[in-house]
Amino acid sequence: MTTTSPPLSAYQRIVSADIDVLHDTVEPFAVGHDLQARVPDDPLDGQVNALGVGAVNLVWVRYGGGGVIVDTPPTAGHFAMCAPIAPMGVEYRATRNRDTAGGSLVLSHDEPMRMTPHPMLGCLVIATSTGRLADHLAGYLGRDYTTPLRFHSVDGPAIAPAAIVERTWRHVCDVLDHATAQGGLHPLAARTLEESLLTAILLGLPHTATESLAESPARSPHHLAATIREWVEAHHRRPIGVTDIAAAVSISVRQLQSICQDQWGLTPTQLLRGMRLDHARAALTVAQQGPGAVTDVARAAGYLHMSRFAAHYRQRFGETPTQTLKRAG
Repeated sequence: MTTTSPPLSAYQRIVSADIDVLHDTVEPFAVGHDLQARVPDDPLDGQVNALGVGAVNLVWVRYGGGGVIVDTPPTAGHFAMCAPIAPMGVEYRATRNRDTAGGSLVLSHDEPMRMTPHPMLGCLVIATSTGRLADHLAGYLGRDYTTPLRFHSVDGPAIAPAAIVERTWRHVCDVLDHATAQGGLHPLAARTLEESLLTAILLGLPHTATESLAESPARSPHHLAATIREWVEAHHRRPIGVTDIAAAVSISVRQLQSICQDQWGLTPTQLLRGMRLDHARAALTVAQQGPGAVTDVARAAGYLHMSRFAAHYRQRFGETPTQTLKRAG
């Protein structure tokens, strides 16, 4: 990321030199915090880009000038993760521990923190409620997780490499910027992006439920394969995700993954995507030729990148969407 192309540049909320305006624009998308200028006489040159994707908020902020000091109280029932674009100073106010954050930094649930983001490169914040994360976790486990979900000061490794978190948020930001250029974020795509972020957080960061996620899943009820396929076929036009499919047949996401792999050699996401592509092909065979015909069908299937739609389509059917449209015409 550079200062000329910051994350979420298509979702600019404000450009301002007023520290209070910048604060009031950021806070609804992040968590409660206070700001003070590091150099009071140095005017700020701030920018805020932000939007919500389902229950997950994304906000990038640059303060400019001499920078600011950000003070956050304990986040309690909220989850907030900072992804500084450049190394950021961090102080835990109760223990007086100091650190430099260069990657994903989860704000403490129970300790005030002080941060000094880079004045020009800024910081991306990903925020949601721990309740929404717990719901997503329950889908993976196939049961409720009753212990409070906490990410801060948890020993041990995560399920997946930490790099999955950064790869995911960068991919999501890239997709979102393309979405605006093509007419906004389709509900099918929004659901997919929300699930991607929640999954990356649960798998790429250590937390109090990591051991539960690492447990072997219960035996998968493979007799439900036909029911799974029928349900996905009946609901593919709705903004559903993997956790919705698992919940519909009362199994965990891990059991769903096992069934899909054993029965069809697919992930649940590939199963859903394949059905949407099948219906996209059917739509193209009867569509009126003209500008935007392929784009409209791709968006209805939940695609925001035409190149990604074309690649998946060609992989499945051996021809491009345009070739299908022309042949049908």
